[in-house]
Amino acid sequence: MSQNFRVIDGVSVTSTDVRCPGCGATIGVKFNPATATLECPFCGLSSKLPAPEDGAVVEELDFNSALQRASVNWGRLKKLIECSNCGGQSLYDADKITGACPFCGSTSVAPAAEYEQIMAPNAVIPFSISKEKAQQIFVDYLKRSQCVYKKAYDCKLENLTGIYLPFWTYDAYTVTTYIASSSSKSPEGVHFYKGVWNQYIDDIIVDASKKFRSPYMPQLQKYNFEEAVPYSPEYLAGIPAERYTVGLNEGWGKAVSKIDKELRKAIESKNEEIFRISRMTTKFYNVKFRCLLAPMYFATYTFGKKTYQVVINGQTGKTLFPVPRYLTKMILLAAIGGILVLAIYFGLMYLLPDSPIFWIYRILN
Repeated sequence: MSQNFRVIDGVSVTSTDVRCPGCGATIGVKFNPATATLECPFCGLSSKLPAPEDGAVVEELDFNSALQRASVNWGRLKKLIECSNCGGQSLYDADKITGACPFCGSTSVAPAAEYEQIMAPNAVIPFSISKEKAQQIFVDYLKRSQCVYKKAYDCKLENLTGIYLPFWTYDAYTVTTYIASSSSKSPEGVHFYKGVWNQYIDDIIVDASKKFRSPYMPQLQKYNFEEAVPYSPEYLAGIPAERYTVGLNEGWGKAVSKIDKELRKAIESKNEEIFRISRMTTKFYNVKFRCLLAPMYFATYTFGKKTYQVVINGQTGKTLFPVPRYLTKMILLAAIGGILVLAIYFGLMYLLPDSPIFWIYRILN
């Protein structure tokens, strides 16, 4: 299989590698989602990492300070690579280059692109679904689907790759002044009045990737963000992470749009007199953010001459993907259903001549 990646640049972030605490090995040390441990292939030591249920607190960073700070401390040497087919950019361990794109499975070689500084994450949702479990989730989904060829149950996931996707989360104190029309009308017409609304906004989530990899992605990116733990490079041992393509400022712009909708809904729902807000202005104070990574599996499978993409949430195990269905059986089932409905209709009409169905039929005819 030809290599589909070209190294764009090596990001020398620190001299510290992920090391086995037992023998000190760095090569082959990987994070195991099934046990939440860092495993060494040389001495066999499994080191337990902090889990979400341990209650570790994720530090939130000040937004204004971050604009003047370029943090790239990922905890070990990373390389930025790009797929020329879908344009996906990922950060890999410097000594690991995969043979297939984690997003589309392509083997096409990408042209080199200019490197930009990449802010390091300060929070991560660890993988809790193993690759073996992902395969079982894939098979179970096929078996739950309707009108699927039985031979499809024998399909295996190909190019199964776990990857961390980037997100921004924002917190802020808000003070909103607004002008609204009243729901109660007076002889003078519609009444307008001014108001002030104070609300703390917690964890507005923004997808930090511009890659549209699957129509099911919005439904699958429903993570339990409260289970995030402070970032540690051990969670990324052997697992790539997508670089964010929505920057901190652009992400904040998207967050403001979401906050505006949330505030508008809150103001209108808490005040029965308000019919519609015609104008509102919000000021933000003490804005905090997190650069967060969340787990997702990408894979493909082939049935006949067609290849399908599979996406599985690496935390919840939820999946949605297209399946090969045979049209003949679907048409047959629809026809049988229609015949049964007609049979019941005419059966009731002739067996129960005094029934309402009979008289409705007589009237209509």
